Amino acid sequence: MKYYLVTGLLLGLILLSGCSWYSHTNIKGTTRDEVAKKASLKISQPRGKSEKTLFILALSGGGSRAAYWSGNVMLALEKVFEAQGWNLLHEVDAISSVSGGSLPAAYYAISTDVPTEDEQSMRRIWNNETVRELMRRDYRSKWIGNWFWPNNIAKYWFTAYDRSDIMAQTLADNLYDQSFMNRDLRFRDLNPKRPNLIINATNGTSDHFGELFSFTNEQFNILNSDLGDYEIARAVMASAAFPGGFNYMTLKDHSEKNHYLHVFDGGNYDNLGLRTTIDILKNNCIKIPENNCNSNQFDRVVVILVDSYISGGGIDHNEYDGRSAMAYGVDLNLLDSFDALLFVNREQTLEELADFMRHKYGSRGVFCHISFDDVKDRSLQQQLQTIKTDFNITPENADAIDAATAQLIVQDNLCLQQIKLLLEGGDNTNDAN
Repeated sequence: MKYYLVTGLLLGLILLSGCSWYSHTNIKGTTRDEVAKKASLKISQPRGKSEKTLFILALSGGGSRAAYWSGNVMLALEKVFEAQGWNLLHEVDAISSVSGGSLPAAYYAISTDVPTEDEQSMRRIWNNETVRELMRRDYRSKWIGNWFWPNNIAKYWFTAYDRSDIMAQTLADNLYDQSFMNRDLRFRDLNPKRPNLIINATNGTSDHFGELFSFTNEQFNILNSDLGDYEIARAVMASAAFPGGFNYMTLKDHSEKNHYLHVFDGGNYDNLGLRTTIDILKNNCIKIPENNCNSNQFDRVVVILVDSYISGGGIDHNEYDGRSAMAYGVDLNLLDSFDALLFVNREQTLEELADFMRHKYGSRGVFCHISFDDVKDRSLQQQLQTIKTDFNITPENADAIDAATAQLIVQDNLCLQQIKLLLEGGDNTNDAN
């Protein structure tokens, strides 16, 4: 009897202590801050042929719709002016991503176009076939399937391991691991030849509620934590942890005792990644009259926003009764109220960035907003507007995004022409922004 009592007591203590296991994975800061220097607001090494142009790519949220749309546009940017000797994606110095847009952003940052002999076992490949296949995978079904692994069942019920952790591992296994060694990639594994990667989330901690949280060296230094050791898939999942579907991603604040940060869907703060874009612009010296820059700094600015927003929400004006069948039990206007807040925030952010570019840089800057609204084919646009925010995209909807990309990312796109002109040393003379 005494044996069973002791055994039960020990098991109980194990379970109680295990409750805090897997609450966080970020380690205390080390002296290796330089290993994650590509995750910074400060651009230390310009890319491309036009080193004087600060080129920022912002990728919006929107689940697999955003992932596939953003990946498609990135691939098209490589080819659109190829005949004229320009690879626009190779000119990008920094990527600011949110939620679904973080999937291709992070994949590009860890990948390589043509692997060297040393990279063949480490780097994943960035090419048309691979990226399109990866961004249209059904990650929702893979996530659900991973729930039933025995070790995940045990961790889910007896530790702090949650739904977001399972999806983070799903993303790591499919996108962000070293296939040869089956090792999950960390921020120290970012390709130094790729753009700086800024993955954005929203802070859900009580004393920082609603603030921006970006996975950068600057932010992790405040936490006295080593970003270089942090798994890239977890940052992507934190950015994409939309309410209702996923839990917070938890980080330990190593600068204080028993202090944690809980972050989730970056779309709640800014679903476009533009506020961080402004932070990048402010953290890099651009030669304009009011700035005293060194000779090796930028003198031109390009921002491309790949926006997967679809209009929706609200009640049709022909309806006399705003209730749906379900609304007799629970009214779904709660979702409409959430969408309304995001819509207002989106419009304010777009206006803020456009004003900042226009007043700060004038003819030395171009802001190019690429969205489904630009599609002229009415039937295609209607189909694009029906694609849900999910981690699963149907073949038909992927084909619709392919068609939209083919229509918009073309040589006669006025905004892209202005970008090319700026890269070649000219000024932006058209109001293409």
